[in-house]
Amino acid sequence: MNRARPRVLYYAHDHGSGHVRHASRAAATGAFELTVATASAGADRVLPADVGLEPLPSDVVPEHRQRADSPLHYTPTGPVIRRRFARLLEVAQRVRPDAVVVDVSVETALFLRLAGYPVIHRRMHGDRTDPGHELVYAEADHLIAHYGAELEDPEWQGRFGDKTTFLGAPDTAGRRGVRAGPRSGPAGTLALLTPAAAPLELSVVTGTGGGGVRWTDLVRAAGQVPGARWHVYGPVRGAPGGPPGDAPGAGGPLPPNLILHGWTDDVPARLREADLVVISAGYSAVADAAASGRPVVLAPEERPFGEQEHFAAAAHRAAGVPWCRWSDESADWATAVRTALRDPASADRLAAAVLVDPAEYRRRWESAVQYAASG
Repeated sequence: MNRARPRVLYYAHDHGSGHVRHASRAAATGAFELTVATASAGADRVLPADVGLEPLPSDVVPEHRQRADSPLHYTPTGPVIRRRFARLLEVAQRVRPDAVVVDVSVETALFLRLAGYPVIHRRMHGDRTDPGHELVYAEADHLIAHYGAELEDPEWQGRFGDKTTFLGAPDTAGRRGVRAGPRSGPAGTLALLTPAAAPLELSVVTGTGGGGVRWTDLVRAAGQVPGARWHVYGPVRGAPGGPPGDAPGAGGPLPPNLILHGWTDDVPARLREADLVVISAGYSAVADAAASGRPVVLAPEERPFGEQEHFAAAAHRAAGVPWCRWSDESADWATAVRTALRDPASADRLAAAVLVDPAEYRRRWESAVQYAASG
């Protein structure tokens, strides 16, 4: 690499919005000539204007059923897949990257590695001991993770930590120098959990990768904490007036303290307005929660490989952050909220495990790319 900046091709998976957001953070470092290849709708609204965007055809083959004996995750045959990989290879040959980042796909990483490109593959939490993940961890030239090493599974880190850069997320708001606490201040916040007192304001953000949280799960959670107003941002399945799904109110009377706002383009602002945030355990969402300076309750949603549940458990183990699974009918939301308010420093510990100085974030990215490109 003799140029001032290396060329990087970034493959961003189109499930949810987090993969493109991570590409945007990488672009914002200014460390690369970055080109993003993705089938994600709306990627042009997330990525900086100076980033090359190469749309990919969809890989959806509705009739495909992966063989039970296959070591890989998704290998349909036919013209849909041929067009997608032909397009990806054409982009790679035109861009001539020094390294390729794959976020995430075992099959895409192996395809580009076999095509002769140094590959950096993203590590995510979850039960990923299957043959496909074992293969990509072994064959990738380098691995990256969007969190600190203290949040990694110790057994996995013992095997692959030496070839992994734990990037974290850039602390653009200077959060690490601020102590977490409710918007209204610490005094009397526990008393606000009773309906007779002034309401506690909760900001709840649901993820886009799984279609949203079920309305009945939100009803159950809000009913357990009647002294708080639950302001919900993001998709909700089965909500009144929404598409068919869960029957609204199937779990009992609709609580008056549940307010659906729909989507917001400014998640950080909605979090800062709250006394406490309840957020999915996706990586971008956790970075937003950690940056908000508010006490945090993690609420993992259903994802492949149990990704979010594993991450929430890691955040609890490393930082003491309370968590409740939305789909768990026995989840104790009242205790989780009280725990977060009594120990807002758990949000500080989470921030320390996730957020890094922007200059350090750039340095880590540069190191990862240099490592992969140098062979």
